[in-house]
Amino acid sequence: METANPANTPTHTPSAKEKTSRIVSEYLKGKDEQWKALYERKGNLTLLELPVDILRLIVKEITHTNDLTALALTNSALYNLAVPLIYSRFDIVWPDGHITSSESKSVDALTYGLSTLCLGSPFARTTRRVFHPNAPPLAKFMGNEYAKYTKKFSLGNGPNDWVAEYMITKESGKMLGTLVAIAVAKMKNLETFVWDMPTGVLSDIFMALASLGEQTDNDCKLNRVWIRWHDNSDSLAGLSSAANPGAVVGASAVVPLGSQLTPIGILLPANATHPPARGPIPYSEHHCEYPTFSVLPPLKSLTVLDVDELAYLDEMAVLIERSQNTLQELRVGISAKAAHKDFVQTWDGAGLKQIDHRARWPGENNICDRRLGGVLGVLVGKIYDIRKRGFSRGKEKLVTDIPAAEVPSSPTTPVSTDTQAGLDHTTPTNNDAPSPQPAEAEHIEDVDAVQQGDDVTKIPAPAKPTRPSKPSSSGRRRLEGKLKLQTLELERVPLSMQVCRHAIDWSVLSSLTLLECAQHENLWKMLRKQFQPTPLGPGFGISSSSKPSSSSSPPQYHLALKYIHTDITTSALIAFIKETLAPNTLEVLFLQDRRRGSGPPPVTVDAIFKGALKRHRTSLQKLLIDSSAKPSGQNSATAISDNIRWRVWSLNAEILLYITSGRMCNLRELAVSLDYKDWHTFLQRLPNIPQLRSINIPHIADYVAGTFEPRELAHQIADIITVRPEIRMCYVGIGAKCFEIVEARDTGPSPMTSGASSPIAAVEDGPTAQLNGSSTNGNGTMPADQGNQGEDTSDEDEDGDEEAADADDSEDTDDDDHTPTTATSDPDETQSDNETPADEEDSDDDGFVEPDQGGVKLRLREILFYDDKVAIFRARHGKL
Repeated sequence: METANPANTPTHTPSAKEKTSRIVSEYLKGKDEQWKALYERKGNLTLLELPVDILRLIVKEITHTNDLTALALTNSALYNLAVPLIYSRFDIVWPDGHITSSESKSVDALTYGLSTLCLGSPFARTTRRVFHPNAPPLAKFMGNEYAKYTKKFSLGNGPNDWVAEYMITKESGKMLGTLVAIAVAKMKNLETFVWDMPTGVLSDIFMALASLGEQTDNDCKLNRVWIRWHDNSDSLAGLSSAANPGAVVGASAVVPLGSQLTPIGILLPANATHPPARGPIPYSEHHCEYPTFSVLPPLKSLTVLDVDELAYLDEMAVLIERSQNTLQELRVGISAKAAHKDFVQTWDGAGLKQIDHRARWPGENNICDRRLGGVLGVLVGKIYDIRKRGFSRGKEKLVTDIPAAEVPSSPTTPVSTDTQAGLDHTTPTNNDAPSPQPAEAEHIEDVDAVQQGDDVTKIPAPAKPTRPSKPSSSGRRRLEGKLKLQTLELERVPLSMQVCRHAIDWSVLSSLTLLECAQHENLWKMLRKQFQPTPLGPGFGISSSSKPSSSSSPPQYHLALKYIHTDITTSALIAFIKETLAPNTLEVLFLQDRRRGSGPPPVTVDAIFKGALKRHRTSLQKLLIDSSAKPSGQNSATAISDNIRWRVWSLNAEILLYITSGRMCNLRELAVSLDYKDWHTFLQRLPNIPQLRSINIPHIADYVAGTFEPRELAHQIADIITVRPEIRMCYVGIGAKCFEIVEARDTGPSPMTSGASSPIAAVEDGPTAQLNGSSTNGNGTMPADQGNQGEDTSDEDEDGDEEAADADDSEDTDDDDHTPTTATSDPDETQSDNETPADEEDSDDDGFVEPDQGGVKLRLREILFYDDKVAIFRARHGKL
């Protein structure tokens, strides 16, 4: 029997005509009448004679709304195809911050857009009555079906002065909320709801979202909700003291002297007690919107930012319980004004609870604002119980709800020097921390300083109440659920190690962001110890003679983290990245150092280079290293010291040569600070990383002319791209300015006409992406002849794991922003696609013409930072 030789078998490559014919045949399968009509037709088909499925694919390729609108006005058939795409997204992006409010009154897209979705067209009703006098009259205010096509509803943030007009405490805000609620109730295909304006969200809107889950066909498509809350302190301050005798507006939490830090939270000494419970309050005196999250259907993604009320967390706990099996993304941010309140801090004590299971709504809570485990303890209160009851194994575990007043206080146990199994915790014996003053209480900020000690000790948990002889009527099963999240982002949320370890399944988490989160260092230590790489098991279990794996066999890693963003970098984090994550698996690394006080940083840039960059050199796609201080109002002396902080992590020559050597073959976005003496080295080696899409250089040290000019440096980068067209860079951020490199082909007699320019470089990766008129290799990697050209650094100091990682595959993966696309992070940074800065009106000096490319011209277009498109631009703010 002869076998075909694959090497000698000619391969047939289908032509474009054959591919088109196959696609048409697949879409016409089962449609004999349409196929027969096409077969019997003589001559070429017109556009409108194509099958509807083919037309739908063609119209789907049109992305600009103006083009779709023009197409819809052409023909009724095209109208029916274009309208679903026109109304599929409802995005409100505020105008630029420098435009005066009088100029913005010409078109109010928010009001007119909502009016279109809520009501019918009066023009259509009038024309129908004029042209068809005998037609039956339409019902008054009969609506349309545009809202049913909407899949994403988004209200972005804008300038503070304009957004403040829509606060829910004002008449215009109430009117806006009512319009949105009416429109959302009609969006039966809504998938994403984004409210990023800090104006507050009416409960009517949440009820409208809840109605989407009550459709007759039970087909609720809502899976992502993004809410940014408003500052609720004004409404709270307006309440009378008679209605709230125990309320203290704006009070910060205080920690008595002698408090201990346990795996759960802050444990008070024996002579201190927690504040009493406030007791239930009537709905008329409740200053928060209700209901909110508790009525929503199960979600896949939940984002709640700028939380300043405990009631919102209690509502989120109900939704998280309902979405336990579906929730994949969770983002929680605490408001800066509420960061030091009682309900935010992590607490521990015998009389504390996570949530009140008996309360039907937040106003019925009969427990104090100090919650067991803090914010995280409240969020998982419906799926995980922190308290460990002393039940024997094998018996049913019960937890009895005992009123807080009936639980006796537990005396503080002396600190032991033993290490708690599986957890690393520190004692308040930090020599660098200031000694406590002989006062009755100290501010909560001192607790974070206590957590930075190096000594590891065990702090026993307080005494636990005994199990009742028989389960009472209020008894319930013990909650031991876990959140199987893929994305977790926290801002100003103190971490409870007990909740982090037992209520989150870290084996499936792929993206982690921690910004201004206390006890972050303890988290890295805990994860490093809990998920240490383990050697592979002996053999494959085929026979008893299987030998154990040798010491040289690769270890087995248990975490799948690919995205890490933190605003304070410690040695514990670098050790975690180096020892706990598999080599060449980390794709996004954003390291900032904004919370450090005066003095040298805990981690040097060399430690980051050796512990993180080299370890994941072939997998890193987005990298940000920034040691500058967080911008804030400060005195001149502090501002001067912060102005030079970025120099600490400025790349030295060795690291720069490594990054530009070609070893980091998948790097797409880079944000670092440089020294000017290495600037020309960076330009010369830029062709070694042609796959780089975006770069941000916020600082350049020791510039020869004093203050550097961003446009001049951006021109130098554009010169390199002109000479080496395989470089696919699109966005360049230098200092406080951002530029887009665009190209234009000559369309008229004048080769220097600036009006012919159009941006063609996209941020998305893909085998067909082109930049500056030239396409590189399909996978975006550099040509083989460029290899490791000019490598001046060696990897002799790499450990054995890193040397073994060279054999790992480095196939490209798609970029993932990990964040829903909304308006720009900075309300005052809004970019208009049609706007051209004043200094670019005459762009003759911005052109770079390459004679061999037939008049292709590269030019710089100054833009605002595209925070919604480029991850390094968005991450530079250090906030969610």
